[in-house]
Amino acid sequence: MKIAVLINGSGKHLDITQHLFGHWNKLYKDISFDFYLATWQDEIDYTKYKWIKSYVRLKEETCPYDLSSHPKGQHQPHYSYSLYKADQLRKESGIEYDGVFQTRSDIFIFRELLDLLTSLYTIKQGINQDVSNSQVSPRIMFTGSGNELLNGRFWTEDYFFFGHPKAFDKFSNMFIDVWIKNELPDRLKLMHVMQAEYLHKLGIYNSSIANYPGHAVQSVLIREKHRFGHHSTHTDAGWEKQHPSPRQLKTLIAQNGPEHLLTRDIAPKAIIYFESTDK
Repeated sequence: MKIAVLINGSGKHLDITQHLFGHWNKLYKDISFDFYLATWQDEIDYTKYKWIKSYVRLKEETCPYDLSSHPKGQHQPHYSYSLYKADQLRKESGIEYDGVFQTRSDIFIFRELLDLLTSLYTIKQGINQDVSNSQVSPRIMFTGSGNELLNGRFWTEDYFFFGHPKAFDKFSNMFIDVWIKNELPDRLKLMHVMQAEYLHKLGIYNSSIANYPGHAVQSVLIREKHRFGHHSTHTDAGWEKQHPSPRQLKTLIAQNGPEHLLTRDIAPKAIIYFESTDK
């Protein structure tokens, strides 16, 4: 099985998570991961990360959509464009993949999530649980939440999206349809809402992994220390302490190594550590 992994966005904290992403291809005997990265111009030397198959640095001034006209602090078109360019790298490779996994650079993905997503190809059904029925098809996308209805609009978690390559052929075109062709009204062009509404428009069902066995906490985001304060202290504050600070995750990797952090059943122990130690 071959999985294409798309990492798009700012490249933030990749100096930490690269130790984890770089270990994925040591986890399974029969599953391989190819990483494609699309990020904005920064000072990171991506050539030293040998686990990245291909990458592209994006410039705001060459984006077909005028990013300077977009409200400051809102990055919906940046997200859409970097996703579009990351998936373009996947398509240009000419490799036929079994699935596509899109995520971000500042995330710690536990082994259980990878196990669950790759098991979707061999779900057993029937009275005797003897019928293999792959859940991965061009008509479905998997996320942490699925589509939820919030204030009359669909909403979805955006830590990751996983699906069939044909589903991603359509989903990654969100930049063109939403920001160039303007096919979604402005009230739907919000992060979380945009992705959910676009999948709905495409007729692709956004399924929550909570519908499948083993759906406990399976990924956390790296958050700077000030973001764990009360939500009234800062616009970016209010994050739950189950998420690690850069210092905490660096410490765990240094002390235990990525192979230990990507073993099964490590999630509860890691979360206790994140919640109980100094950020």
